[in-house]
Amino acid sequence: MEESGDQRVGQLEAVLDIAAAMAAAAIGDTPKLLDVVARIDGLCDRLSAVRMELLHEAELVREPGLSVAERLHATNRVSRSSSRRDVRLAGDLSNRFSVVARAWRDGTVSEQQARGIVAGLKHLPVALSPSQLETCQRDVVAFADRLDPDELRKVAQRMAEIVDPERAEEREAERLERDTRIAHARRSLVVVPDHHGSMLIRGQVPIADGELFLAQLNALMPSAASYQATGEVPDKAARRADALVRLCNMMAHCGGLPDVGGDRPQVLLNLDLEALVNGLGAGTVLASGESISAGEARRLSCDAHLTPAVLGGASEVLDVGRAHRFFTKPIRAALLLRDQGCVFPGCDAPPAACEAHHIKPWWAGGDTSIANGILVCPYHHRLVEPDPSRSAAVQWQILIDPATGLPWFIPPRHIDPERVPRMHHRFLLQGISPPTPDADAQLEKCATPADLIPSPAWQS
Repeated sequence: MEESGDQRVGQLEAVLDIAAAMAAAAIGDTPKLLDVVARIDGLCDRLSAVRMELLHEAELVREPGLSVAERLHATNRVSRSSSRRDVRLAGDLSNRFSVVARAWRDGTVSEQQARGIVAGLKHLPVALSPSQLETCQRDVVAFADRLDPDELRKVAQRMAEIVDPERAEEREAERLERDTRIAHARRSLVVVPDHHGSMLIRGQVPIADGELFLAQLNALMPSAASYQATGEVPDKAARRADALVRLCNMMAHCGGLPDVGGDRPQVLLNLDLEALVNGLGAGTVLASGESISAGEARRLSCDAHLTPAVLGGASEVLDVGRAHRFFTKPIRAALLLRDQGCVFPGCDAPPAACEAHHIKPWWAGGDTSIANGILVCPYHHRLVEPDPSRSAAVQWQILIDPATGLPWFIPPRHIDPERVPRMHHRFLLQGISPPTPDADAQLEKCATPADLIPSPAWQS
């Protein structure tokens, strides 16, 4: 008998060799390869059905005190939760869902389809007669050639409305109420630094609140075309992250947030002057103690209160100046009227989601004026913020055309070797012509690393 068993195991292993030979014969032919995959999937599904029968039989003949699920987990091939779930499913198939079990074994439904059908049929009333339950199973299995596992689960759940329509609506209302209570109790939002320059955001909210949040993000999500000029091709998840930044930026500028300690919500940074001017070192976010790059600090300092502080040797505060050079409401209003949103070529960020940017940084001597300011979204603000540690030729530069008063963007050499100036399409549609002939002379006036020196306000 044992020899016969070994022979059968050898026959099963021979199937692997046959599958490998079929795959080798189909190399280079996608339809044939997919056909082999489908045949292997079908065979694996039928073997899984036999496995379920064996698990149930093992559960019936097991010795008292011994758990089939625990012994299955002891093989280390499956997790404990998976082994328990499989043993429970094996019992359900044998005791309640025999029609699904037969369809699974003969290949009419796949393993995933069978699991989906059983999950849906479990919503049926327990008081159903065996004949009613069998009819429900046959009706759902009949859709297997047209519906995927998730769709079959939904159809199976709807069977309750057919066999017991009087209570179906009541049960559905009870389920929704229960799910709502659970979702409310489980709501959470965790925001922690990953200590590698990012913040991890993880959480869950009730579905209605989540849909509202998602609708706002989708409304603010940048289009893929808005990144074309940067050479980056972000996926949808990255663009949704940029939409979240836009949303936060809009809330920060709307004036509707409650004051914190008598002032609007703010981020406090500790940054050395050398790091701000030369790009050496890093800043520190006081609230969390996390470090940020000097480039990020320069971006944040473009459109925010900046307070110089003189510290003594023991870091005691000797003198703190007043807030300087932030864009006032009248200047922002003028920028809004002129720019009508982010002015980076191709960007569709609305004005409320934009930050005011000094073309020549205030800390480097640039003044706070319409002629030295533009509106850009946070993403493009990072892109155009000048870095004194890098050559001007490898950075985006901005000039204000003296003839039109509108901003032009000069791309870095790796984006355009010719560095041809670009303008946002909303201005081009108004019939704005290319830069005036003295564009080269104007370009020389752009902020360059040599220009980025501390302003007198800082030197004092």
